[in-house]
Amino acid sequence: MKNFYFLLFVLSCISIELSSSFDNDIRIKSDAIEFLEKNNQINFLNNVEINSDFVNIKADSAVYDDIKDMISILGKPSTIESSKEDNSFNGNAEEIIFFNNEKIHLIGNASMKYENISISSNIIIFNPRTGKISSE
Repeated sequence: MKNFYFLLFVLSCISIELSSSFDNDIRIKSDAIEFLEKNNQINFLNNVEINSDFVNIKADSAVYDDIKDMISILGKPSTIESSKEDNSFNGNAEEIIFFNNEKIHLIGNASMKYENISISSNIIIFNPRTGKISSE
């Protein structure tokens, strides 16, 4: 019965804060939320917005995986931009994997603009704190 009340609580929320091993709180808003207890996951559906101290992301859907401690974000495309004025970047991709504020992967038709540099690749690995970009 305890799980039922927790599930009702989660489903009634339109915004959740996560702060597991992520360095700072992650705020996620969406139109609908599903809690998958068996998989230790939370699905965020429709009009997803993810905000942290370093990034703002908009997407169609996202999955927080408590076991892997990561957020997988899907969209056509998903967009990411800096939330810091002194560290300007923006980009988009079909999928964004948000591990923490130090490691973000943009996957599938990925493009990113950081200051005066524009890159595009199938995979872009990015550190939003330092601005370090690598591509595969």
